[in-house]
Amino acid sequence: MSGDTSAALATDSGDLGAPLYVAWQLTNECNLACLHCIEESGPGKAFRDELGHAEILRIIDQLAAMGVPYLSLSGGEPMLHPSFFALVERICAAGMELKIETNGHFLEAASCERLQSLGVKAVQVSLDGASAETYNRIRVRGNFDRAIAGIRALAAAGVPIEINYSPTRFNAHEIGAAVDLAHELGAYSFYTGRTMYTGNAVKTWRAIAPEEQQYVRFFEVLHAKSMEYRGRMRVYFHELGLLEELRYRLEHPAALLIVLPNGLVKLINALPFVCGDLRRQPLEEVWSNFQRAWQDPRVAQFVEDLAGDPGKTAALHQWVHLS
Repeated sequence: MSGDTSAALATDSGDLGAPLYVAWQLTNECNLACLHCIEESGPGKAFRDELGHAEILRIIDQLAAMGVPYLSLSGGEPMLHPSFFALVERICAAGMELKIETNGHFLEAASCERLQSLGVKAVQVSLDGASAETYNRIRVRGNFDRAIAGIRALAAAGVPIEINYSPTRFNAHEIGAAVDLAHELGAYSFYTGRTMYTGNAVKTWRAIAPEEQQYVRFFEVLHAKSMEYRGRMRVYFHELGLLEELRYRLEHPAALLIVLPNGLVKLINALPFVCGDLRRQPLEEVWSNFQRAWQDPRVAQFVEDLAGDPGKTAALHQWVHLS
């Protein structure tokens, strides 16, 4: 859960005439094949029906017209999208605050300077390890040194930096060093929490899932680090498991839309439910659908069924349309 969603998560969606935050997965294509990827992204994994350039611009204009204040672009790897910088320019010019969520492998000096000049609010880099040994193990095809170089390029260009960290049984012990590294690299925020049992993680769970005792120590260190870095770097973490988080969302839906690369809008990443299609429906209609969709009994039943069958989250792209 990224820090920019804090306002969206604090306000129930029913209170608002528009979402506070839109998390947009531009493409499912990625240069990496991470063991824990919630989106099952990777090389050659782009959806066949991903939105075209003109369609994306039309949706951006609708977001701006409705007064949506915050937007993030992720993937897959968003910087692989052929229209990436044109979309960034359109979003920033419209006055929306924009965060980029990336694996950092395409953050060269020129691209970082361009992000800074366009007015990007922040770039969040996933850095799942404090060493090449752990990072390269979870981020298949990834390169720790390249990611670090990308973060340093952001800092040199003056782009605000966030670091995201996903714990596994082989990197949880590095959490203290990872927080220290994030601060050394110039990050202003660090985010982490329990790795979710969904997407690729369902297939790799036996290899990556931390033991509960590891989580106990993991969160002990994070509590200490949040105090150590108070006033210098924000250290955010959520201790709830996926089931507890989803039960909370049933009662308190966030003012947050998840937009898939093909324009479908999900209730939340870990659930298969879709409440609209921005390729075919105006944003106002999709938002109205979203506000009602959390009350659909199929959603509550699915969440409760997860208690007995956590593997239901494996059907990530087998969407259930609510209408």
